[in-house]
Amino acid sequence: MALLELANLTLRSPQEGGPVARILAQMPDPMRPDLPALLFVIVLLVVLYLYLRVVFFQPITKVMEDRDRDLNAGGDAKAQAAALLEARQKDYQSRLKDLRAQAFERRKALSDAAGKEKQRLLDEARSKAQAERLAAVESLKAQQATAKQNLLAQVDALAESMAQTLLKQA
Repeated sequence: MALLELANLTLRSPQEGGPVARILAQMPDPMRPDLPALLFVIVLLVVLYLYLRVVFFQPITKVMEDRDRDLNAGGDAKAQAAALLEARQKDYQSRLKDLRAQAFERRKALSDAAGKEKQRLLDEARSKAQAERLAAVESLKAQQATAKQNLLAQVDALAESMAQTLLKQA
C-alpha cells in the first residue's frame, strides 16, 4: 500500500504524518554528498579501469602492436621487392638494348654480305653475258665473211654465166 501511495504522488506536498512523508524522510538529502558512497564509486571506477586495462586494453594493444610490426615488416619487404624488381627491369632493359644492337649489327652484316653476293653474281652474269656476246659477234662476223665470199663467188659465177649467155645470143 505504501508503494501505491508513493506511485500516486502528486504535486501536492505530502502530509506530515503520512507514509509518503516517512519515505521521503528516510531518503538522503540529494544536495548533501555521501562520502562513503562517493569513495565506493571512486574505488569501483579505479578497479574497473585497472581490470579493463589488464583484461581488455592490454591484449588489444598487443594485437595492434603486432599488427603494426607485421605491416612495417610487410612494407619493408614490399619496398625491397620493388627495388629488386626495378633493378631487374633495368638489367633486362639494358640486356634487351644490347641484344637489339647486336641484332641490328648482325642484320646489317647479313645485308651487306647479301649485297656483296648479289653484286658478285651480277658481275659474274655480266661477264658471262659479255663473253657470250663477244662469241656471238665473232660467230656472226665469221658467218658474214663466209656469206660474203659465197655471194661474191655466186656473183662471179652469175656474171660469167650471164656473160656467156649474152655472148651466145649475140
